[in-house]
Amino acid sequence: MINFLKKKGGILGALGLTDWFSSLSRDKKKKVKYAFSLKVTKDLSFPYKAGDLERGEIVTSYTKRTLLGTLAQTLLLEGDYEGAEWLYLEALKMEGTPYEEHLILNDLLLLYQKLKNFTKMEEVSKRDVELFDQYKEELFRRYKNSQPQVNSFSVYIYMLERKGKREEALRVLDYALSEGLFIPFAEDIRKRLMVK
Repeated sequence: MINFLKKKGGILGALGLTDWFSSLSRDKKKKVKYAFSLKVTKDLSFPYKAGDLERGEIVTSYTKRTLLGTLAQTLLLEGDYEGAEWLYLEALKMEGTPYEEHLILNDLLLLYQKLKNFTKMEEVSKRDVELFDQYKEELFRRYKNSQPQVNSFSVYIYMLERKGKREEALRVLDYALSEGLFIPFAEDIRKRLMVK
């Protein structure tokens, strides 16, 4: 009876993730709690305690997407690629801004690079490149006086080149440079793509 009357709160309640969390299997709930406790333990700038996941009054600047993405990143850094992938994909299902989606896709791409999963690398980098127009204003606002690098462009160019789609890869390269992005070794890539 006491559990029934217990008020749901914490960061899950503040972000409206209580129903999402309740719907998870026991193992998935344990995974979320484990990632949260790791984040609390390892990141001094993370402003929560272990009990804050489900208890207490919380005001947070996190969104559903950014919290789940942060927990996924924690698992990624621990080498739990399966758990990280699951949480990144859950984060992408949540409402959020294109910039938040970009950040999650960027981390997911890193995960697939570590796994050397070329199919997923191409899918994720392509999705991020196609999303670029929707988040570029926020990206440049955050980078102010420096030239941002978006890993997805470099990876997508490489994936196209790998498939022999040199002209398409060259168009993506030219587009990225014309938008003011930094592409490492851009001129070397251009020369390589122009060789018939």
